[in-house]
Amino acid sequence: MLTMRELLKAMDQLPAADKWHLVRHLLHTLEYEQTGPVASSDWHEFLRATYGILRDTPIRRWEQGEYEEREPLE
Repeated sequence: MLTMRELLKAMDQLPAADKWHLVRHLLHTLEYEQTGPVASSDWHEFLRATYGILRDTPIRRWEQGEYEEREPLE
């Protein structure tokens, strides 16, 4: 197994395209690790954490209004 110093030294020798590939891979891995636990954890905890997020701007259903009548399709 490589040490962090050896890994960084090896990365410095990579061409730019491979470095970008590595960066994209690391970002994808970090995003999955960050969002993964929410998807796999107890959904009750998720609801408790997000409950009240729209407390200051409650959702309101407006009146549906009147719609024009159109001729039926034949």
